[in-house]
Amino acid sequence: MKLKIVSNRKLYLQIADQLRDQISTGAAKPGQQLPSERDLAAALGVSRPTVRESLIALEVAGMVDIKVGVGAFVRPRDKLGKLPEFNHSPLETMAVRRLLEPEAAALASVHIADQEKRILNRTISVMRDETARGQWSSESDRLLHMTIADASGNLALREVLETLWLTRAEALDRRFHQHLADIEQIRHRILIDHESIVFSIIEGNVEKSREFMAGHLDFVKKAMMEVWE
Repeated sequence: MKLKIVSNRKLYLQIADQLRDQISTGAAKPGQQLPSERDLAAALGVSRPTVRESLIALEVAGMVDIKVGVGAFVRPRDKLGKLPEFNHSPLETMAVRRLLEPEAAALASVHIADQEKRILNRTISVMRDETARGQWSSESDRLLHMTIADASGNLALREVLETLWLTRAEALDRRFHQHLADIEQIRHRILIDHESIVFSIIEGNVEKSREFMAGHLDFVKKAMMEVWE
Protein backbone atom coordinates (compact mmCIF):
# COMPACT_ATOMS: atom_id res chain seq x y z
CA MET A 1 0.00 0.00 0.00
CA LYS A 2 1.43 3.38 -1.02
CA LEU A 3 0.73 5.95 1.66
CA LYS A 4 1.79 9.55 2.15
CA ILE A 5 3.47 10.66 5.34
CA VAL A 6 1.54 13.25 7.36
CA SER A 7 2.78 15.15 10.38
CA ASN A 8 -0.28 16.80 11.92
CA ARG A 9 -1.87 14.69 14.66
CA LYS A 10 -5.33 16.12 13.89
CA LEU A 11 -5.51 14.70 10.38
CA TYR A 12 -7.39 11.46 10.95
CA LEU A 13 -9.76 12.25 8.08
CA GLN A 14 -6.84 12.77 5.71
CA ILE A 15 -5.54 9.36 6.71
CA ALA A 16 -9.00 7.89 6.20
CA ASP A 17 -9.07 9.50 2.73
CA GLN A 18 -5.87 7.68 1.78
CA LEU A 19 -7.16 4.36 3.02
CA ARG A 20 -10.51 4.95 1.31
CA ASP A 21 -8.66 5.54 -1.97
CA GLN A 22 -6.83 2.24 -1.53
CA ILE A 23 -10.18 0.51 -1.04
CA SER A 24 -12.07 2.27 -3.84
CA THR A 25 -9.34 1.60 -6.42
CA GLY A 26 -9.08 -2.06 -5.46
CA ALA A 27 -5.56 -1.84 -4.05
CA ALA A 28 -7.11 -3.15 -0.84
CA LYS A 29 -9.56 -5.87 -1.80
CA PRO A 30 -12.79 -6.97 -0.07
CA GLY A 31 -12.03 -9.31 2.80
CA GLN A 32 -8.41 -8.19 3.00
CA GLN A 33 -7.05 -7.20 6.38
CA LEU A 34 -5.51 -3.73 6.45
CA PRO A 35 -1.99 -3.32 7.85
CA SER A 36 -1.82 -3.25 11.62
CA GLU A 37 -2.40 -0.05 13.52
CA ARG A 38 1.29 -0.02 14.45
CA ASP A 39 2.42 -0.38 10.83
CA LEU A 40 0.00 2.28 9.58
CA ALA A 41 1.15 4.71 12.25
CA ALA A 42 4.80 4.15 11.30
CA ALA A 43 4.09 4.52 7.57
CA LEU A 44 2.06 7.70 8.04
CA GLY A 45 4.23 9.32 10.69
CA VAL A 46 1.35 9.77 13.15
CA SER A 47 0.31 8.32 16.49
CA ARG A 48 -1.59 5.08 16.80
CA PRO A 49 -4.66 6.80 18.36
CA THR A 50 -4.90 8.97 15.22
CA VAL A 51 -4.86 5.85 13.05
CA ARG A 52 -7.48 4.31 15.34
CA GLU A 53 -9.84 7.25 14.81
CA SER A 54 -9.25 6.97 11.05
CA LEU A 55 -10.19 3.29 11.07
CA ILE A 56 -13.33 4.03 13.10
CA ALA A 57 -14.24 6.72 10.55
CA LEU A 58 -13.90 4.12 7.78
CA GLU A 59 -16.06 1.72 9.79
CA VAL A 60 -18.76 4.36 10.24
CA ALA A 61 -18.71 4.85 6.47
CA GLY A 62 -19.18 1.11 5.94
CA MET A 63 -15.78 0.59 4.32
CA VAL A 64 -14.23 -1.74 6.89
CA ASP A 65 -15.25 -4.09 9.66
CA ILE A 66 -13.24 -3.77 12.85
CA LYS A 67 -12.67 -6.79 15.04
CA VAL A 68 -11.25 -5.52 18.31
CA GLY A 69 -7.96 -7.21 19.08
CA VAL A 70 -7.73 -8.61 15.53
CA GLY A 71 -7.79 -5.83 12.96
CA ALA A 72 -9.71 -3.98 10.25
CA PHE A 73 -11.04 -5.86 7.23
CA VAL A 74 -12.16 -4.33 3.93
CA ARG A 75 -15.84 -4.65 3.16
CA PRO A 76 -17.25 -5.09 -0.37
CA ARG A 77 -16.95 -1.90 -2.40
CA ASP A 78 -20.72 -1.62 -2.88
CA LYS A 79 -20.84 -0.80 0.84
CA LEU A 80 -18.80 2.42 0.51
CA GLY A 81 -20.38 5.43 2.21
CA LYS A 82 -19.38 8.91 3.33
CA LEU A 83 -16.79 9.60 5.99
CA PRO A 84 -18.02 11.43 9.12
CA GLU A 85 -16.50 14.70 7.92
CA PHE A 86 -17.53 16.96 10.79
CA ASN A 87 -17.22 14.66 13.78
CA HIS A 88 -15.01 15.64 16.68
CA SER A 89 -12.12 13.53 17.88
CA PRO A 90 -13.41 11.15 20.60
CA LEU A 91 -10.03 11.22 22.31
CA GLU A 92 -9.96 15.02 22.40
CA THR A 93 -13.51 15.08 23.77
CA MET A 94 -12.49 12.64 26.49
CA ALA A 95 -9.49 14.80 27.40
CA VAL A 96 -11.73 17.84 28.00
CA ARG A 97 -14.25 15.79 29.95
CA ARG A 98 -11.39 14.62 32.17
CA LEU A 99 -10.58 18.24 32.96
CA LEU A 100 -14.14 19.26 33.83
CA GLU A 101 -16.27 16.37 35.07
CA PRO A 102 -14.35 15.59 38.28
CA GLU A 103 -15.01 19.17 39.41
CA ALA A 104 -18.66 18.88 38.38
CA ALA A 105 -18.93 15.78 40.56
CA ALA A 106 -17.27 17.57 43.48
CA LEU A 107 -19.68 20.51 43.16
CA ALA A 108 -22.64 18.15 42.83
CA SER A 109 -21.76 16.52 46.15
CA VAL A 110 -22.30 19.93 47.77
CA HIS A 111 -25.30 21.24 45.82
CA ILE A 112 -27.30 18.18 44.77
CA ALA A 113 -31.05 18.37 45.36
CA ASP A 114 -33.33 15.52 46.41
CA GLN A 115 -34.87 15.26 42.94
CA GLU A 116 -31.44 14.85 41.38
CA LYS A 117 -30.56 12.17 43.95
CA ARG A 118 -33.68 10.27 42.94
CA ILE A 119 -32.73 10.52 39.25
CA LEU A 120 -29.23 9.22 39.93
CA ASN A 121 -30.55 6.31 42.00
CA ARG A 122 -33.07 5.36 39.30
CA THR A 123 -30.42 5.61 36.61
CA ILE A 124 -28.04 3.35 38.53
CA SER A 125 -30.86 0.83 38.91
CA VAL A 126 -31.46 0.88 35.15
CA MET A 127 -27.73 0.49 34.52
CA ARG A 128 -27.58 -2.56 36.80
CA ASP A 129 -30.42 -4.16 34.85
CA GLU A 130 -28.78 -3.33 31.52
CA THR A 131 -25.43 -4.73 32.64
CA ALA A 132 -27.06 -7.91 33.91
CA ARG A 133 -28.59 -8.37 30.45
CA GLY A 134 -25.24 -7.83 28.76
CA GLN A 135 -26.26 -4.41 27.50
CA TRP A 136 -25.00 -0.85 27.68
CA SER A 137 -27.04 2.26 26.95
CA SER A 138 -25.62 5.59 25.85
CA GLU A 139 -28.89 7.17 26.99
CA SER A 140 -28.43 5.97 30.59
CA ASP A 141 -24.78 7.03 30.50
CA ARG A 142 -25.67 10.52 29.32
CA LEU A 143 -28.51 10.89 31.85
CA LEU A 144 -26.21 10.02 34.74
CA HIS A 145 -23.43 12.38 33.73
CA MET A 146 -25.72 15.26 32.79
CA THR A 147 -27.70 14.91 36.04
CA ILE A 148 -24.39 15.36 37.85
CA ALA A 149 -23.72 18.42 35.69
CA ASP A 150 -27.16 19.79 36.60
CA ALA A 151 -26.48 19.12 40.27
CA SER A 152 -23.20 21.05 40.16
CA GLY A 153 -25.16 24.29 40.40
CA ASN A 154 -22.88 25.94 37.83
CA LEU A 155 -24.84 26.78 34.68
CA ALA A 156 -21.77 27.65 32.60
CA LEU A 157 -20.12 24.34 33.48
CA ARG A 158 -23.33 22.51 32.73
CA GLU A 159 -23.59 24.13 29.28
CA VAL A 160 -20.00 23.23 28.39
CA LEU A 161 -20.55 19.62 29.44
CA GLU A 162 -23.77 19.46 27.45
CA THR A 163 -21.83 20.56 24.36
CA LEU A 164 -19.26 17.82 24.99
CA TRP A 165 -22.02 15.25 25.35
CA LEU A 166 -23.49 16.36 22.04
CA THR A 167 -20.22 15.24 20.44
CA ARG A 168 -20.77 11.86 22.11
CA ALA A 169 -23.87 11.53 19.93
CA GLU A 170 -21.78 11.82 16.77
CA ALA A 171 -21.29 8.63 14.77
CA LEU A 172 -17.53 8.44 15.32
CA ASP A 173 -17.78 8.75 19.10
CA ARG A 174 -20.77 6.40 19.34
CA ARG A 175 -18.91 3.68 17.44
CA PHE A 176 -15.76 4.20 19.50
CA HIS A 177 -17.66 3.69 22.77
CA GLN A 178 -19.76 0.84 21.42
CA HIS A 179 -16.61 -1.17 20.78
CA LEU A 180 -15.75 -0.71 24.45
CA ALA A 181 -19.25 -1.56 25.62
CA ASP A 182 -19.19 -4.82 23.67
CA ILE A 183 -16.58 -6.11 26.14
CA GLU A 184 -18.16 -7.63 29.25
CA GLN A 185 -15.35 -6.73 31.68
CA ILE A 186 -15.51 -3.09 30.63
CA ARG A 187 -19.30 -2.93 31.05
CA HIS A 188 -19.02 -4.27 34.59
CA ARG A 189 -16.18 -1.91 35.49
CA ILE A 190 -18.14 1.08 34.18
CA LEU A 191 -21.13 0.10 36.33
CA ILE A 192 -18.93 -0.16 39.43
CA ASP A 193 -17.42 3.24 38.66
CA HIS A 194 -20.84 4.83 38.25
CA GLU A 195 -22.09 3.31 41.50
CA SER A 196 -19.08 4.69 43.38
CA ILE A 197 -19.53 8.15 41.87
CA VAL A 198 -23.24 8.31 42.68
CA PHE A 199 -22.79 7.01 46.23
CA SER A 200 -20.08 9.59 46.95
CA ILE A 201 -22.14 12.46 45.56
CA ILE A 202 -25.28 11.50 47.47
CA GLU A 203 -23.22 11.11 50.67
CA GLY A 204 -21.79 14.60 50.12
CA ASN A 205 -18.17 13.44 49.98
CA VAL A 206 -16.43 16.09 47.89
CA GLU A 207 -13.01 14.46 47.58
CA LYS A 208 -14.32 10.98 46.84
CA SER A 209 -16.73 12.34 44.24
CA ARG A 210 -13.89 14.07 42.46
CA GLU A 211 -11.59 11.07 42.83
CA PHE A 212 -14.07 8.48 41.59
CA MET A 213 -15.10 10.56 38.57
CA ALA A 214 -11.45 11.16 37.65
CA GLY A 215 -10.69 7.46 38.05
CA HIS A 216 -13.67 6.52 35.88
CA LEU A 217 -12.67 8.81 33.04
CA ASP A 218 -9.05 7.69 33.29
CA PHE A 219 -10.20 4.08 32.96
CA VAL A 220 -12.35 4.83 29.90
CA LYS A 221 -9.53 6.77 28.27
CA LYS A 222 -7.11 3.91 28.93
CA ALA A 223 -9.59 1.44 27.48
CA MET A 224 -10.01 3.63 24.40
CA MET A 225 -6.23 3.56 23.96
CA GLU A 226 -5.49 -0.07 24.78
CA VAL A 227 -8.49 -2.30 24.09
CA TRP A 228 -7.58 -2.58 20.40
CA GLU A 229 -4.25 -4.29 21.10
